[in-house]
Amino acid sequence: MSGRIKINQTVSVFSASDESSKTATFLYRNNIVEFNREKRRNGINWMEIYLQGKKSYIKKDFSKMYILKKAKLIDDACTVVFFESKTAEDYDFHDVFTPHQLEDMNQESVQMKRIYDQAQKEVYVNLYYNKSTVDVSKRIFASGEEIVITSEKGMFLEVLYGKKLGYILSDVTYYETRNWWIIIVAAVVVLGITGGSFYALIDTGRTITGPILAVPALIITAVIVVFIKFFLALFNMIFHNIRKRF
Repeated sequence: MSGRIKINQTVSVFSASDESSKTATFLYRNNIVEFNREKRRNGINWMEIYLQGKKSYIKKDFSKMYILKKAKLIDDACTVVFFESKTAEDYDFHDVFTPHQLEDMNQESVQMKRIYDQAQKEVYVNLYYNKSTVDVSKRIFASGEEIVITSEKGMFLEVLYGKKLGYILSDVTYYETRNWWIIIVAAVVVLGITGGSFYALIDTGRTITGPILAVPALIITAVIVVFIKFFLALFNMIFHNIRKRF
């Protein structure tokens, strides 16, 4: 299974990768479905999904859907804000929150924050909402905690926490769990340079220590990561182009 898709606008469901196979079923905003792969038939790109354990298809249109990303937080911490409608209205994030307090409205504020650089720095935004229409709550994500990104909304990221959708600042630092190998590459490079430094000590009686070691480590890591990512991107492009035709 490749992952999951979150639906942002209503889409039709097809029983096969063919326009004549349209069913009476629809997927609606905030539905999340399992996604297997992409297929191309008769000039149309299809997303192969699973509904109630059966294969189904929707047309590929990323203006109406988003492929979920699993990531882990690198920042020390960040605030996750949730809201729940008090009415029958299905509100969107931008329907609920405003960056400035509006006059003649029954508004309260909530602070969204990220803390980083060993808790020495922080960035925050105060958001205002109408407390008569929504209930708002928040919690803290800590460094290393897994987050599932379900949408990008300008300055904010929509994330999935359990079965609830929440929101964090978009400039938080995180890495996608599928890119775990980057951390291993960086660790190997740093160990290699440190080992080389000790070898120089034994060979010449002198060694390089301190922040200077970070410069070649960063350069070498960046070169290796770029090379590997280019190779993986090329491989994935070829693999997916072949796979979606079968």
